[in-house]
Amino acid sequence: MIRRMLSTALCAGTLMVFGPVLAAEESEYGVLFVAPGVEETYYACIACHSERIVAQQGLSRSGWEDTLEWMVEEQGMDEIEDPDRTIILDYLAAHYGEDRPNYPN
Repeated sequence: MIRRMLSTALCAGTLMVFGPVLAAEESEYGVLFVAPGVEETYYACIACHSERIVAQQGLSRSGWEDTLEWMVEEQGMDEIEDPDRTIILDYLAAHYGEDRPNYPN
């Protein structure tokens, strides 16, 4: 009986500690907030770097536009054409703006 209780407690404790981490890793889009535009943003960004780089930022829409231009001019990224560019900028401004509402923990 005690063995069963200890086993149950160990399993519950493991889930409490690692459950949120495992759930976050299961997302198809990594740590990015799932909302309209996440798919376009995820695939445009992971071509060169982790989605965590995106999630760590806190930029205005203008800041995101400048960053995209910098990546094209200085890093050799292909230009993102509309409508994808607008979709991506809308997503980034809404979910990774200066207030950083979805900063990964």
